[in-house]
Amino acid sequence: MLRVHEEVLVKFGLRSGDKVQRDTIDTLQSSEEFILAKHQALQILNRRLRSEKELRDMLRIREFHPHAINMVVTHLSEMGILDDEKFAKTFAHYILSRKPAGKALVQRELMLKGVERTLIDEVLAETFHEQDEEQLALTAAQKALKRYTFTRHTLDNRARQQKLSAFLSRRGFSWQTITATMRKLSGGTSYRSPDSAPFESEA
Repeated sequence: MLRVHEEVLVKFGLRSGDKVQRDTIDTLQSSEEFILAKHQALQILNRRLRSEKELRDMLRIREFHPHAINMVVTHLSEMGILDDEKFAKTFAHYILSRKPAGKALVQRELMLKGVERTLIDEVLAETFHEQDEEQLALTAAQKALKRYTFTRHTLDNRARQQKLSAFLSRRGFSWQTITATMRKLSGGTSYRSPDSAPFESEA
């Protein structure tokens, strides 16, 4: 006996126990999987926003057919429930609410979430238009310096600068921003790294 969701029965005007043809059974099964996948997707999105890629991956793990996944993604996108632009803006602000970070870190996190590069660029431009990246770097650096002050191992000025620069680089700040921040912390004197080269961002 074929068991289908009540929503599918209503859609096709059927009642429990009705006899149906083979081609109708295939259509019912396709609709049934779409309904189940949609319900799973809504449960996932109800817990928190997800990017399209994240949702697709999670439905794939639950072994839904690719066709059903495509249908669900299209349906939820048309409903405005699944929206990578909204997700990217919300996620970018979430990152910055947890800790001061630079564009590179936010960009990296959004790329890992599967957001398209052009959309990421738009979100970064808007987010960091509202946020002063140099002020974010200064806040992060000041917090880090407090930790270094109370560490068991005393750091000389050079070692402290190296450690602080590497820390800011990991937080996704550009070399230009790091240089400006170090200049502010040193009272306006110029700052250059020991190897005179920008630090590479670390994961």
